[in-house]
Amino acid sequence: MVGSSHGRVDALPHDPRTLLTSIGVALYDWDLATDAIVWAPNASQVLGLPDLSAVSRGLDLATLSEPGTGPTGADIVRAASGRDAGSGVPYEARYGLRTKPGTVLSIVETGRWYAAGDGRPAKVHGMIRVTSSGEGEACGPGQQERTTFLRMLSAEMPDALRAKRPLSLFAIAIENLAEINERFGFEDGDAAVDAVLQRLRTVMRRRDGFVRYSGNRFAMALRACPPEQARIAAERLDAAVEAEPIVVAGETIRTSLLIGAASAPEHASDATVLLRRAEQCLAIAKRRSGSRFVLYDPQAFRRGERPAEADGALDVIGLLNARRILFARQPVVDATTRETVFSEALLRVRGEGDRIVAAADIVPSMERAGLVPLVDMRILELAVDHLVRNPEERLSVNLSPLTLDSPDWLATLAAHVGRSGDLASRLIVEVTETVAIRDPDGTRRKLDAMKALGVTLAIDDFGAGHTSFKHLRNFPVDIVKIDGAFIQNLCRSQSDVFFVRTLVDLAHHLGLQTVAEWVEDEETAIMLAGFGVDYLQGDHLGLPAVVGPIASGATGARLAV
Repeated sequence: MVGSSHGRVDALPHDPRTLLTSIGVALYDWDLATDAIVWAPNASQVLGLPDLSAVSRGLDLATLSEPGTGPTGADIVRAASGRDAGSGVPYEARYGLRTKPGTVLSIVETGRWYAAGDGRPAKVHGMIRVTSSGEGEACGPGQQERTTFLRMLSAEMPDALRAKRPLSLFAIAIENLAEINERFGFEDGDAAVDAVLQRLRTVMRRRDGFVRYSGNRFAMALRACPPEQARIAAERLDAAVEAEPIVVAGETIRTSLLIGAASAPEHASDATVLLRRAEQCLAIAKRRSGSRFVLYDPQAFRRGERPAEADGALDVIGLLNARRILFARQPVVDATTRETVFSEALLRVRGEGDRIVAAADIVPSMERAGLVPLVDMRILELAVDHLVRNPEERLSVNLSPLTLDSPDWLATLAAHVGRSGDLASRLIVEVTETVAIRDPDGTRRKLDAMKALGVTLAIDDFGAGHTSFKHLRNFPVDIVKIDGAFIQNLCRSQSDVFFVRTLVDLAHHLGLQTVAEWVEDEETAIMLAGFGVDYLQGDHLGLPAVVGPIASGATGARLAV
């Protein structure tokens, strides 16, 4: 069996329900036919309610939601226009929930609805996360679920443009949120976000729309705001945030905004395209020092002056909405028996003409645009759905540095593995060596939290850093995946042989299991088995195969890895 605990997380709660409570997460199942909600046992603690009868129906959540803070998950599911193709339809909602007089909880609700025979929503499996609470305050300035936000914007844009009332759309990020999360933890990071949102609320006009659609990504629609006024509006928002330091865990921290902007009708007349162009500009603002506001410039983009990351910003939201993000399973086999032990979920994208695009072609631009967390969480969702349908299998998923830093990651992982009792034990999370060694203490805390949920942890691309041996004993990892660069020339390089044998001996001394990547021929496979490597991965042992149909009526495909 792959994985061992190494006894390194004794100070953390081992019961996933205890950990879920500690991060403010409660799971539920909702039957739309009866409107009944069945909550996980910890929901009473998370919501601060001694009696869950007050939230025993979907109607109860709608009744208790704070007016003006956005639709609940129940509202979104009941109004859903999508169709369930068999794996459910995801949704997300952000709103305020008034559980007692004078107290409004800030709620992030995510889940999937599943259809009955008529294709309409019938069952829901969801998660509620409480991000903060306040006396008499709503959860933020009109927060709405992103899809609802764009639908609302699409509906009103034609009338606004006919009346010659231009609209500017801002894509916004908090400049140093990742550093705040690293230093203080995600809970205090959420408190910092709430403080920033409250300041934005003081200068927002009542007619402006707003949505927070990922951990550090916001969109704001400024009605009757032409492009020449967009910079003035951005300066007003940033000045409100920068006016005074915010207090995080008793310390004062200064922060500011990064803003990308695009205006209708000058830059686009479609709401989705307008947001993508604003996100392109936000990617540029993140990349350039001293340029915290960037307005879309059609001429510059036509001249090819946009950065490479703009393509990722342009495409990834559309790819997610079009369900073109897929994964391919590549087997990891026992070095001796050659039996499959688990498979790695490798990112793939279904492009034009149903062409399958490998991760290497798209991930760099997505990473530079800061959008990889959205993709990583989609792959996690797909992987867990696959594990639910195939209870005999195990899968590994890759975790990017940006996702590890995301304030939503741990809660999302906890919600998914909480769907059934054995999911955590069949899921492996791979973190690259370079991520692990850049901040050993911060990485240790995050790995401990994931380990407490019951997942297996792997260090990927091990050996690339050459300096991380000393850190291995301090991380609660179970598996070391040897960087394929040391494997592909093994039969021709004595220095690689020495390095791989040393690494395998060290890993076994620490009680870790080893995987050799990029195994391309039988001679290398036999040599690695002789070194004591536990598992092998590479085209020689099995090609990646896309999970699910590539297109209507299509079957599997040979993939470029």
